[in-house]
Amino acid sequence: MSVMHWLTGWVRFRVVTPKGGERFLNSCARSGIILWQVKPGEKGMTACVRAGQYKLLRRPAKRAKVRLHILKRRGLPLKLAHLRGRPGLVAAFALFWIVLFGLGQFFWTVEINGCKRIQEPALRTALAAQGVAPGIWKDNFSAKEIQLKIMKKYPQISWISINNHGSDVDVQLTEKDTAPPVADQKGWYELRASQNGKVTEIHVGAGTAVVKKGDGVVKGQLLVSAAVENKDEKFMQLYHAAGTVMAETTHTFQVSVPNHLTQWKTCSDSVERRSLRIFGIQIPLSVQLPPQGTLKRAGELTTVRLCGKEIPLSVMRETLTPIQRIIHRRNHQEMKQEAMRMLENREKADFPKAEIIKRKDSVKTSPTGITVTRQIKCRENIAEEVKISQ
Repeated sequence: MSVMHWLTGWVRFRVVTPKGGERFLNSCARSGIILWQVKPGEKGMTACVRAGQYKLLRRPAKRAKVRLHILKRRGLPLKLAHLRGRPGLVAAFALFWIVLFGLGQFFWTVEINGCKRIQEPALRTALAAQGVAPGIWKDNFSAKEIQLKIMKKYPQISWISINNHGSDVDVQLTEKDTAPPVADQKGWYELRASQNGKVTEIHVGAGTAVVKKGDGVVKGQLLVSAAVENKDEKFMQLYHAAGTVMAETTHTFQVSVPNHLTQWKTCSDSVERRSLRIFGIQIPLSVQLPPQGTLKRAGELTTVRLCGKEIPLSVMRETLTPIQRIIHRRNHQEMKQEAMRMLENREKADFPKAEIIKRKDSVKTSPTGITVTRQIKCRENIAEEVKISQ
């Protein structure tokens, strides 16, 4: 049978009465009923007719005084006829295709390859901000636009490709190679003061010192010149100046400490809640309500993987801890101890190589706290290389 016959449905029948077959065929032809595969047989003639025209055979059969017996029924209409009494099955079939088509409009997985120095979670967050994440509707997806925005956010990316394979997104990137620092050996350099101070010691490796011990210098002043005089042949020769110039320097900085300290304290038992996240929609799995008041939240998100790929299905376990704010009033001694600690950390951070000779602190009290100003005298190398020519 042809495909058209299957789509319209067909019935194969037998003419049971031995006589009247020829008259039956003639009557069908006059009625416009098309028969095919008409074959004679010992038990009677057989033929095929469209399923929709089988009922029309009753009148030609009555005229020819024959009886008809159905042998086969095939075709799409007959298949669909079985579903008329099963509306649930039809609805489920339709719902399946609707859901399948609908889910295909979301991103299911996002695979990232090529991250070395860039943190993959941070990159996933940046992609999610651009609408590329599991469970997000992929309408108006523009790979070129997203690639430009990601490269602008991460200048260390030299090349990135974002490909959409149906519901899967494949992100391939290459980071720029970090070239090792290369000292510039071309040209001439001189040593200048990096800050104000009083020279205490000079060690010149190359060049000519233009200051001496006990001289006061200001920031940017020339300390060691690149020019060296050859007294025998009476000419000047330029070198890459090198050396150290130790000087006493003075620095002033201050810190402020408030007279109250705000702390958060747990006030009752924690509550653990679980939820299911499907395509960005969060479905609670716990019946317990969250506590009232200010809460400290801590959670863990577990993403389900299928065949090694993340799918937009995850389980969220969240711990909610009620907390309350407590304000602690500090006395003058506590504030001063905190200020000393802050000043010590500031010294270590700003002057790691300097030798502290002297410290002088002044404390100023106000209604809101104290301000401590520290003046320190250091001994440090103030020589700084400055390029003067190619």
